[in-house]
Parts: sequence; structure tokens; C-alpha cells
Amino acid sequence: MIGRSWPVFAAAVMALCVGCSSSASEGRPQCAPCPPPVGVSIAGVDWKAADGGRIRICVGDLPCVDSRVTRAEGPVSCDSVGCSASGANTLNVTLGERGARRVAAMPVLVTAWSGKERRQGAGTMAYTPDSGPCPCEQSHAHVSLG
Repeated sequence: MIGRSWPVFAAAVMALCVGCSSSASEGRPQCAPCPPPVGVSIAGVDWKAADGGRIRICVGDLPCVDSRVTRAEGPVSCDSVGCSASGANTLNVTLGERGARRVAAMPVLVTAWSGKERRQGAGTMAYTPDSGPCPCEQSHAHVSLG
């Protein structure tokens, strides 16, 4: 009976595993790389057209991060943080903070400006704890600029 239930048990474990695949040789999950532990998605500006714009991201009582957003004949980039454009108006920013749990539930304030235009938005860090056979701890905020 135990031998027959093993495939069902293995399938149930794999169904719970996000970003995993089964190793054919040993039956252990092969986990995909975890996303960066702390990040912010900023929506509301055409980042591909905002070459030379600046962003400031403030998380709780931590020091704010300032960065210039550029697009020199290629993908969007930031000079002091990792970033990438997602669609026409969302910028995904990776912050240097490594403690996802430390920033959990902290308020996030984002200011973006280019030339004379200045926009702000706020959000809250949502924490995702380690879980399952492929654990990845993460805090992430979604901020829409008004």
C-alpha cells in the first residue's frame, strides 16, 4: 500500500511547490532561483519614455534610495538600484535591503520626477514567508503614482 501511495504523495508535494520541478534521478525538488528579497513595482509613468528621470524610494525609517532612470538605446536601467521595465508603465526595482522580514508591513513612499513633472505614490511592503519545499522569503510593494 505504501508503495502505491508514493506517486500520489509526490504529486501532492509538487502541486504545492511553486518554481520547482522534480529531479528524475532522486525525486527531490529542483528549485528555481528565488526573486530578490526586497522590491517595489512602480506603475503610472511611461518608463521607456522617461529617459533621465529620477526616482526616490523611501521604506519605513530606512534611508531613502535615489536613482536616475535611463534608456540609452536599450532596456531601461537605473544607476543605483537594479530595475527593469514591465510593460509600458511599470518599473520593477530591486532594493539592496536583504532582510525581507525586517521591512514587512513598512510603508513605502515613491517620488518620481522628470523635468518639471513630479508624481508620488504610496504602498506597503507585503511579506511572503519561506514555505514549501522551495522556500523564498520576500517583501514587495506595489505603488501607483498619482
